[in-house]
Amino acid sequence: MSEETKENLKSPEESNASKGDVKPKKSKARTILGYCGFIVGIAAVLFVACMFLKMTEPVNVASLQGIYKEKNTLDVVVIGASEAYANYCAPLAYEEYGYTSYSYGVSGVPGSLYKSMVREVLDNQNPKLIVIEMNGLLQQDYYYDRQGNLHGYLDNINYGDNRDEAIEYAVADKDKDDFKTINFLNVYHNSWKDSGKCIATLFTRIGMFLEPKSNLKGYSTRAKTASADDLDITKSNHFTDKSRKIFDDLMTYCNERGLQNVLFVRFPHMNKDTEPEIAEELTNMASAHGYKFVDFSHSKEEAGIVPVYDYYNDEHFNARGARKFTSYFGNYLVNNYDLKANYSDELKKSWEDSVAKTEEILTRAEQDIDKNLGRNYYELSVYLPKWFKV
Repeated sequence: MSEETKENLKSPEESNASKGDVKPKKSKARTILGYCGFIVGIAAVLFVACMFLKMTEPVNVASLQGIYKEKNTLDVVVIGASEAYANYCAPLAYEEYGYTSYSYGVSGVPGSLYKSMVREVLDNQNPKLIVIEMNGLLQQDYYYDRQGNLHGYLDNINYGDNRDEAIEYAVADKDKDDFKTINFLNVYHNSWKDSGKCIATLFTRIGMFLEPKSNLKGYSTRAKTASADDLDITKSNHFTDKSRKIFDDLMTYCNERGLQNVLFVRFPHMNKDTEPEIAEELTNMASAHGYKFVDFSHSKEEAGIVPVYDYYNDEHFNARGARKFTSYFGNYLVNNYDLKANYSDELKKSWEDSVAKTEEILTRAEQDIDKNLGRNYYELSVYLPKWFKV
């Protein structure tokens, strides 16, 4: 048989192979799947990069994301700036008084976001009492425009109508686009310079995603003692016309939602008590809406708080101070509000577990206070020992 005849009898694949073309053609479906896989891989890398660069205070992530895991089981929610999570410890209150609560706090959050915070709580919980710490309404007006603190709340709650309305209400027109669009490169393009905080924030997000519940219920502290310089700091409260309007609008919203038990409070700073005229005005405004303002800034001695010793700076309790004030404030709550509830055995077990983990964290923090290490203890502190074992 001639060579030409043999060549003609070969299959197309054999013929191509004999000519040096050894690669079979890929099907169109495999090609499409390959492209899809590549796109998904790139998207995954970009997502992780965005989460890494989306830096904020990690304690804000823990506080804001943790409440979504509570499954409508909270009797009390404490709303406010950092005082809400540093000066009050919900698991300790459960241990001593038996009611469930949560610290829904955001560092430096302005009072213009309090209404949104109340709505976010009510969208996920049905508490018997909402406590609102007034720090975010007792500042000068520049406090309302601090971009980092606005992002600290708005970037860490669920996307939806509440977030959109909060942007319209609290963010200046010239800055709204930075919040409305998911524009990480614009807002967070310099975050990589603080890689340590980026890593802490990322791991906190991962932990809050993986863990079935919040263990510390929003609580956070620093293991140190305030300095003599902190004791010398003098600050004044400011209740401006803008703050009055926002406070009145907040209470009107609470009235419209039918909230009967809303308590407005001032937690004790180390050396700044509420001025009598401001306290009187807050009391009268709250009373006009059927609510109560209680000034605890003068209650340090009664609560057993020792300035410097029980603070980690001029505004926040360390673990020792938080124990004392939580006991004092919790006693006030159970004596003035009906917080009794019938909890399931499963819920009791969950909270007892949170108490045990909180006591472990507080013990570590209290041991570090005397060394003045300044370590930050919060939700991630619970996860890390377990992750390191893995």
